[in-house]
Parts: sequence; structure tokens; C-alpha cells
Amino acid sequence: MFNVNPDSLSFSAAVIAASFAASMILTALVRQILLRRAMLDIPNERSSHSAPVPRGGGWAIVAVMLPGLAGASFVFDHDIRQVPLIIGIMLLAGISWLDDRKGMGAAQRLSLHLIAACLGSLAFMPDQLLLGGAVPFWLDRTVMIIGWAWFINLYNFMDGIDGITGVETVSVATGTCLVMTAAGIVDPVVSCATLLLTGACLGFLAHNWHPAKIFLGDIGSVPLGYIVAFCLITLAVHGHLIPALILPLYYLADSGITIVKRAVRGEKIWQAHRQHFYQQATRGVGRHDIVALMIAVANIGLVVAAIAAVSAPWAGGVAGVVIVAVLLKKMHKVASLTRGIP
Repeated sequence: MFNVNPDSLSFSAAVIAASFAASMILTALVRQILLRRAMLDIPNERSSHSAPVPRGGGWAIVAVMLPGLAGASFVFDHDIRQVPLIIGIMLLAGISWLDDRKGMGAAQRLSLHLIAACLGSLAFMPDQLLLGGAVPFWLDRTVMIIGWAWFINLYNFMDGIDGITGVETVSVATGTCLVMTAAGIVDPVVSCATLLLTGACLGFLAHNWHPAKIFLGDIGSVPLGYIVAFCLITLAVHGHLIPALILPLYYLADSGITIVKRAVRGEKIWQAHRQHFYQQATRGVGRHDIVALMIAVANIGLVVAAIAAVSAPWAGGVAGVVIVAVLLKKMHKVASLTRGIP
């Protein structure tokens, strides 16, 4: 419809710059509204912060992502495949804001996440299979939907210190875009989604870097997990499942190991806690930003490993596992320090 090349450097820079500026401005406005209405995250025994902070900054990111994705679908796709995905984002934004304000039961929340994942799966054609045809279509889609809902919750659970979700999203989005380029995958809508995610989260990080002036809240972490999963699933249905697993591998490892340990101890795994590797490291080193930077450095290595996995899947996979193992070991080591969190 328009003579626009989503893979050009000038287009990419323009989308990132525009979404960065919009997100930074909107986050400041949202923060003022939340402060006026006293919508604050009050610290408790499971918190990693010590003073009340406005929670709900995800509204700014949603306000950037929704029109951006809708515009990209209109300009590049020329069909309505992305409409269910956009409806899923809207559904998750609404229920997550309700959860932020009033709370919601785990079963009800998970059911709505599954519905959103079902909607998102409609954006993929029947021949776009997560497991490459290794299992029947119905089972492939079941795995996709359950995995998608699980990833949404994983992303939400991991949003526990200043800057962590912004750093992870920028890393995975940038990595997805680079892997698509290396693999020759042409999907303008997903390319635009990665650019929008990068710019919007960088703009939010300007306010969320330690010490954070505003938190995402579920309204931010849940829709972000949903969109990031969509981008990763796109890599998988194009035959690059291993790179799709490498990019978020730190989040997968930290959350997975922590859940297993808590389940073995008989704890309620859906309840908030402070047992993730990054939370323990933050208590030890006493600074959110140091831990976020540790994750950022490891994620750079994971992006390189994911790109390598396009042509050498197992070598890239092994490299990714080693990178995450080193990061977790480092986090465990700094967790033994005794400085408090400011």
C-alpha cells in the first residue's frame, strides 16, 4: 500500500526513535496521573523496593504498541490476521489493570491468559507449526497456546526489580530482529513489532532505571510477555525453534529452576516471593542497576549465540546454556553478600 521498506536502516531508526520519544513522554504523563490518584506500589516483605512508587507505567507502552502494531498490519499485511493478536493485547491490558487495582484469582487470571493465547494463535497460518510438523496440528497448537500462556506468566513473575523487564525486552526484541535478518525471514509486521518494543521499552527505562520513578505493573509486564512470545513463536514457526529458546534463556532458566525448587518444598508457586536468582543477587549486591546490567551483558551473549544457532543450532544452544550457567553462578555468588537494598 505504501512504498516503505521495514528492513531499511532509516525506517528502523525512525520507528525506534518515534516509539522511544512517545513512550518517554507518555510514561511521564502516566506517572503524574498515578501520583495524583495515589496509585502506588506500597512495599511489603516480598518487595525489592523500600518506598512507595507509582505502578501502572505499562499504560504508556500499551499506548505505543497498539497503534503501532495496528498500523503495521494495515500497511504491510493487507489482511486481518493480526486483528486477533491486537484484541488479545487489549484483553490482557484490561484484565491486568484490574488485577493491579483489585487483585484477581490465579485460576481466573490463567484462564484469561489462555484465551488471549488462543486469539494470538489465529495470527499464524495452518502450515506455520511450532514443532515443524513433528506432531499433529491440534497438538502443535495446544503446545503453542499453553506455552504462550506460561510465558506470559513467566514474564510477569520476573518483573521484580528496576529495569529488568525493559532490559530483557530490548534484548529479546533486538535479538529477534537480528535472527530474522540472519535467517532471511521476511515478516514486516513482526519486524515492526520488534522495533516498537525496543523503542518503547528504552523510553520507559528512562523512568524505570534504578532508582525507579515508576513501575510497569501487570498492565505492562503481561502484555509485553504476550508480544515478546508472539515474536519468538514467529521464529519457531519459520524453523528456528532453538534461536527462539536461546534469546529468553535467562528468564526461562531463572523462573524454571525457582519454580521447581519451590514446588519441591511444597510452596504455592503462583504466589509472590523473593527467591529468584536476580532477587537474591539484588539483596546481596544492594543495587538493582548492577544486576540489570549483569543480565544485559549476558543477553548480548545470548543474542550472538542465537544468531549463530541459525546455521549451527546445537553449537548456539550449548553456548547459550553456558552463558546462562555463568550468569546464574555469578548471581549466586553475589547473593552471599550482605548489603541491603537502598
